[in-house]
Amino acid sequence: MAIIATDTSGGGDFTPVPAGTHFAVCCMVADLGKQRITSQMFGESVKNQVYIRWQIPAERVEWEKDNEKHEGPAVIGKTYTLSLSDKANLRKDLQAWRTVPFTPEDLRGFDIAKLLGAPATLTVTHTEKDGRTYANVASLGGIPKGSAKPTLEGDAVLYDKDNQGTFDKLPKWLQEKVQGQILDEVRQDYSSGPPAGGYADDLDDDIPF
Repeated sequence: MAIIATDTSGGGDFTPVPAGTHFAVCCMVADLGKQRITSQMFGESVKNQVYIRWQIPAERVEWEKDNEKHEGPAVIGKTYTLSLSDKANLRKDLQAWRTVPFTPEDLRGFDIAKLLGAPATLTVTHTEKDGRTYANVASLGGIPKGSAKPTLEGDAVLYDKDNQGTFDKLPKWLQEKVQGQILDEVRQDYSSGPPAGGYADDLDDDIPF
């Protein structure tokens, strides 16, 4: 399935990714469906959201699972409203990543699943809250000409209504977001994974994708 963005005008006790600019590669795109969003400026609204995650191969992390130690690249992600409207953060970040503006044809429907495996530069900033440090993706960019492109370690993860078999590969907090999405304007709680029967309807190797 294509996860189409159009012009409509985390969790865990992990060490945060160091602040600064990093070479990265997109490893996950997850359709979160319709989510209820509350902001001080606009109040409550319902938006289609998507989560994009990157690996940073130069930053290594270790973890333990099933009594076995594992090692791999650090990861960091960002949640976006699935929109390419003029003021949308997704459009701003993708244009900076692609290094070229979207064409009118792109704006009629851009499949962000094509981002999987694409290299990028990420600028990471830190914020402090309740005594904890959180890493945030502040901006995106392309890989400088002549630089070695980072490569994906392991499999890329695409989650949408046609790829429900990858649900278990999502981190727990993302699974909870998917289970709590809004269908037909009614909030549903899917305690055992994605809803049965699917959801309501609603790369090239080089940049630009």
